Amino acid sequence: MLDQPATGHRPRRSIHPPFPRILCAVDGTQATDAAIAQAIAVADGDARIAFATSWYGAHTSADERVREAVERAVVRAREAGVEARADSFHAPRLGDGLLAATAAHDLVVVGAHSHSRATGIVLGETATQLVHRCAVPVLVARDRPLSAGIVVATRAQPTDRAALAAGTHLAARLGAELTVVHVLERDEDARRPELSAELANARALLGRSIDYFQDSGPAPRAIVTAAEGDGAGLVVVGSDGRRGLSALASVSERVAHLAPCSVLVMRGR
Repeated sequence: MLDQPATGHRPRRSIHPPFPRILCAVDGTQATDAAIAQAIAVADGDARIAFATSWYGAHTSADERVREAVERAVVRAREAGVEARADSFHAPRLGDGLLAATAAHDLVVVGAHSHSRATGIVLGETATQLVHRCAVPVLVARDRPLSAGIVVATRAQPTDRAALAAGTHLAARLGAELTVVHVLERDEDARRPELSAELANARALLGRSIDYFQDSGPAPRAIVTAAEGDGAGLVVVGSDGRRGLSALASVSERVAHLAPCSVLVMRGR
């Protein structure tokens, strides 16, 4: 990794988004435990977590096992000093209930599934549904601990400020190494002042050095390669909220499915 570029820019005041109200999906799959652990890990201060499941029609033994998992998650969070509660949505799919509740939350945490992005779309997988449609940040959780390292992707656009700030905040909280990946684009010269200012702001917030890496290849590949090379536990990437056919080219959605670690998709706000 390259050293952070020198800059004469004065650091701006931190705009890192706190996550005081976290909604965590509990669906009984193997990935649920990672979602629970990481919801607790990112909670700080007076944050509150709602561990949620869904039910539709008659309750089954599988539903009962999921509700028990929710209750165990609540106990686990409280033992870690985090305020938590159980929640349940009456919805045919858990993703539908989570989407309906996003207005009251600042972050949604969901376990990753093992399917490809295309299969996830067809099957209506919860993680795929949330990354595509959710209006608030989404953390797609995988087993690797977040403290293993954090990679933040930036295009050096104002819409990426939330991603860089969130990644820096989490690196500071978890004591993780921070790597900033910048994928070069055609108007690179025009983006340089924004990049320099954001790196200076991140270094001021973190209080230590930041690794910096740039690549000219396809953005999803460059970001995933950086995460693999660093052995990172988390990739943070911004999203401009594409919908429909235009989302087929979405970098954030592709990274969320391809990355070997957890992915936090930040929304510009």
